[in-house]
Parts: sequence; C-alpha cells; structure tokens
Amino acid sequence: MRAPVLLPTLCLMAAAVAGCGSGATTNCRVPPDRPLLVAIRAHPQPTVVLPTSKRKGNAGRLTITACQTSDTEATATLTVFSQTHKSVRDVRHGMKLVRRSGKWTVIGDAHSRRCYEGHGSQEFSGAPCD
Repeated sequence: MRAPVLLPTLCLMAAAVAGCGSGATTNCRVPPDRPLLVAIRAHPQPTVVLPTSKRKGNAGRLTITACQTSDTEATATLTVFSQTHKSVRDVRHGMKLVRRSGKWTVIGDAHSRRCYEGHGSQEFSGAPCD
C-alpha cells in the first residue's frame, strides 16, 4: 500500500531538487514552503492572469522554480510564457527573497525578456522589445 504514496512523493522531491540549481550542490529545503511560493507568484507586475474557461488572461502559462536555502532566505525563477503584449513574448524573473517578520519579501529581481519575432531578441535578454 505504500507504493502509491511513495512514487508521487519521490517525483515531487525530484522536481523540487532539480529546480534548485544547475547541477551544483545546494542546500535547498524540499519542498519550499507555501508562503514562499505565494510571494513568488504575487511578484510580477502587471499581475499575471492565466486563461480560464471564463476569461482570456494575459499569459499562456508560468513556471516557478524555488530554492529555500534556510528559514529566512530563498531564490526563485518565475517565467511567464506567451504574454499577450504586442512585442514581449516571455518574461523571466530571477528573484532573491528573505523572510522578515514571518513574511517573504522579494529583495532582488533580475528580470529578462524574450521578444516576439521581429521585435528584438529571441533569447532571454535585458534588452527591451520594440
């Protein structure tokens, strides 16, 4: 009876660890706590609205990779894909977060963008799309 519970748990742990670095040894906590994920998801401005059956939304999907290295520090990458903007296709936020007074706060965001064809770089870059 343990096999049905063990497999999803191992998959979740593998996905969380894989997102914590690029092959380097890290000290990520697995999994990141829910308030951290909520803070990461709330950070992008304008607010990312994913489509549902009742609304169009302003992006196709998003991914979050988080690494909580201690009770008070974390890093994360949030990528927003298929934006409805006329020139910006995707945006990637590389964030550093700290927990102060029990609340996660973004203290750094190195964001980059990928443009639609004919509007700038097709790779993630700090250059603006035109």
